[in-house]
Amino acid sequence: MKNKLRKSLLDNEITLGAWMQIGHCGIAEVFARAGFDWVCVDLEHGAIDLETMTDIFRTLDAFDCVPVARLPLNDPVWIHRSLDAGARGLIIPMVNSAQEADAAVTEAKYPPRGRRGYGYSRANMHGMDFESYIQSANDEIAMIMQIEHKDAIANLEEIVKVDGVDGLFIGPLDLSGSMGITGQMQHPDMVAALARYRKVAENAGLSYGMHIVRPDEQNIKSNVADGYTMIALGLDNVFIDESSKAALNAVGRKRD
Repeated sequence: MKNKLRKSLLDNEITLGAWMQIGHCGIAEVFARAGFDWVCVDLEHGAIDLETMTDIFRTLDAFDCVPVARLPLNDPVWIHRSLDAGARGLIIPMVNSAQEADAAVTEAKYPPRGRRGYGYSRANMHGMDFESYIQSANDEIAMIMQIEHKDAIANLEEIVKVDGVDGLFIGPLDLSGSMGITGQMQHPDMVAALARYRKVAENAGLSYGMHIVRPDEQNIKSNVADGYTMIALGLDNVFIDESSKAALNAVGRKRD
C-alpha cells in the first residue's frame, strides 16, 4: 500500500497532519516540507474551491505527503470530484448513522464495493495511468468519518461496522453544540461522549482522530495518551496569527 495515511489508520499508528483554510500552494509546500504526513484541505469552513484544491494536491505530489480533503458535506458530487482531483483521503463531515457512512464509502469506491464512476481525471494522470489507478484506488483511498453530532455518538457501534470505514475523526465543537453545551469541553456530558467515542472505536480496532487547533507539548501528549492516532496539528491561519503576534510582542507591540 502506497498511501501511508491509510496504512497508519489500519495499523493504528500515529500520523500527524496539517490543516489548510487558506488556499495557497505556498502554504502546502511549507507544511509538506516541514514533514507532516498529510495535509487536509478544508472545503467546509475554508474558502477553497475545487480548482485551488487541485493545485494544492499538485504541490503535495512533490513531497511524501498525502493529500486529504475535508468535504463540505456528505455528497456524491463532492466525493467524486475530490477523488478525481487527486485526493487520497476523505474526511466526511457530519456522519450520523451507518447508512450515511455506507453512502459515503459507496460513492468513493469503484464497483463492486461502490458506484464511483470511471473516467479520465487528474487522479489517473488524465488517463495515462488509468488502468493502474482504477485497479488500486479502492485499496489506496482512506475513508474517515467525522463524528460531530450526538446522534453519531448514539449510533457509533453501527457506524464502525461499515465496510470501508478506515477511521473516525471527532468534531468536538459541533458535537458540543448538538448537545446544547457549545464549547464546554469539560462538561460531564461532553467528557462522557468523547470517552464513548474512544471506547467504541478501540473495541472495533478502528483508529480515531482529533484536531488540536492550538497544539502545544502538553495537549499533544494528552491526546496521544488518550489513544488518538490521526492527529491534525494547528491550522494555517492560527499558525500565522500566533507567530505574527509573538514577533510583534517581542518588540513591545502587544495587541489584544
